[in-house]
Amino acid sequence: MPAAQITSVFRADTQDPHGYFGSVPLLYGQIIDNIRMPPFEEETTRFLGAWMQVRQIIQASNFNRFQRAGLSATQFMTLNVLPKDGMTLSEIARKLNLSAATLNETVNSLADRGFAIRTPDPNDARKILISATKEGEDMQNSASKEFHAFMTSLFARMSKTRRDGLLSGLEEMVKLSQTDLDDTTRRAGGAPQGKRNSRQSPPR
Repeated sequence: MPAAQITSVFRADTQDPHGYFGSVPLLYGQIIDNIRMPPFEEETTRFLGAWMQVRQIIQASNFNRFQRAGLSATQFMTLNVLPKDGMTLSEIARKLNLSAATLNETVNSLADRGFAIRTPDPNDARKILISATKEGEDMQNSASKEFHAFMTSLFARMSKTRRDGLLSGLEEMVKLSQTDLDDTTRRAGGAPQGKRNSRQSPPR
């Protein structure tokens, strides 16, 4: 299987609406067993397989928390991104990559349960800010503490060498990714400007 097909396997699984990625560990094992790849492609595939499994573990942990609270996955995600000073519906929709219609229903349900509240923006009367109530903040803090304790328990079972290697590697990936994104943004921003300049009329 070519590298492009391998990538498409993982990309297809990331579209799983439930986020469980149950087939990834099996597919990953089959790929490694049956295909000889150049070193970096093999490492990339190993990383993707491990990353998907970590996501599966985290999502299962989150699922237990919001299920105990009687919340849907969308309600749980929405509640956990609401800042104390509030955000508009469109800002939350962009942050969660959800449609405004879906999010509006979710916010209504959170408001009905006393977890969220809508208030006018003091700086712009045309805007409505959505924020967590005291009960919503308590739910946010509880979920955050539980997740932190869960991750701490995993780190506690790893050696310091492996912890340091994992963290430094991930931090380096974030740094390199950000550099690439910044370069792409600069190139994308420069091209349209050049086109606009080329269409400008010469000074008279």
